[in-house]
Amino acid sequence: MKIVYYVTIVMAFVFLLGETARRGMAYFAVNATTMIEDYLCGALLLVAAWLWHRRSPSAPLMMAVGWAFATGGMFVPFAAHFEAWLRNETFRPDHPHTDVGSIILKGMILAISLACLIVTLRNRNTPLPLLKGNANAHKA
Repeated sequence: MKIVYYVTIVMAFVFLLGETARRGMAYFAVNATTMIEDYLCGALLLVAAWLWHRRSPSAPLMMAVGWAFATGGMFVPFAAHFEAWLRNETFRPDHPHTDVGSIILKGMILAISLACLIVTLRNRNTPLPLLKGNANAHKA
């Protein structure tokens, strides 16, 4: 689980700084939603890492929330860009289907997010606060 903690910090900055470095602040005028989504994801992951560092009882839950948000947030951009490539048609001018590097990068971020979410949810050393003290809660 320790590796997920470090990956969380790195990926928080990928979401926070990567989107800004890639598109610039002027992209807010084009599509603010995608930038706000990335910034929110980065903030959630940073809070999760901070809580984990402090050994807060809510850290596992926040870590799961952050990674679930990242996984969900990366699914559509990856799938839509990959579908555009498969169909050989650009759906959005700022996401050309020929930009295979972006598709690979989005796929890698999605895979990392999903892997960290799974590890976080399966970690038996730090049960989610909702399940604490009730070992049979997940069997119901």
